[in-house]
Amino acid sequence: MGSRPVEIPMDHAYIDANSIAERYLDHALSSGDLRDFEEHIVDCQECADRLLLAEMFHARNGHKPKPDPSLIAKVTLYKPRSLALILIAAALAIPLAYLLFALIWPR
Repeated sequence: MGSRPVEIPMDHAYIDANSIAERYLDHALSSGDLRDFEEHIVDCQECADRLLLAEMFHARNGHKPKPDPSLIAKVTLYKPRSLALILIAAALAIPLAYLLFALIWPR
């Protein structure tokens, strides 16, 4: 589904006809529809309820939205071996810093 022409308002008829709540949960809305739907839902309890219902339906049926590639990149930034080396370096740096502090600090 393409982008909505500007002259068509984000109203309940448009939201129903284009499955906006479901597409919102799937992260499948155009930037214009996303912005307009989020602006609409702030003041519309009926659409907030529709969104909640769509979210429960998705969760019940095991529907998962597509993962965000930027989030995956952040999670896989550090491999287990790299993380282990960072932790070992930190474990060695703390006692070393304490030892240097004890040697340098005047008594």
